[in-house]
Amino acid sequence: MPELRQVSTLNWFMCWLMLSCLMITLLPERLFSGPFGAWLGEYRLLFVLAMVLSATYFLSIGALLLFQHVFYRKQRLTRQKLLKELLEYLDASEKAVLREFVIQRRSVIKLPVNEPSVKNLLEQGILTYAYGEPGEHSLQAIKPLMITLEARPLLTFRVLGLNPSNMTEEQKSQILNTRPRYAYKQLGRG
Repeated sequence: MPELRQVSTLNWFMCWLMLSCLMITLLPERLFSGPFGAWLGEYRLLFVLAMVLSATYFLSIGALLLFQHVFYRKQRLTRQKLLKELLEYLDASEKAVLREFVIQRRSVIKLPVNEPSVKNLLEQGILTYAYGEPGEHSLQAIKPLMITLEARPLLTFRVLGLNPSNMTEEQKSQILNTRPRYAYKQLGRG
């Protein structure tokens, strides 16, 4: 909801115009007497037209806001459907990168953005920079990344190839062995 000081001058003017014209056209003519009443009677049609014009202005803004809401909702649903399809076709290295968030139990981890699987996840919109897009592209290619808010509800244990309740020790060790080599370096194990 915009604050009062954020409302544009044109909106204030159109609101004032609509309300004043509405009052003048709806009030009975007997309230206005003398030369002012005669002047209002003579220009009543202009007040009606100004009222219709300002009402049309607000209706058009409402229609634009409604269209924008419907468009963004449709765009968000299309984006979710695309993300769901992308998550179904992740390769083993991309799943390993995403599993790191679960294994380390953190929402932000530092990953090398030049690594092909990380780069691909960034381009697909599954990962994003944690503290905004880095301003400079330095030689240091390890940046803090996080899973996008759109992708979080779609990332399930099944998608990541995890089933904590029914995993054997062999499966757990296999998952730990498929961890990316930079994950060990980050934890000081490599």
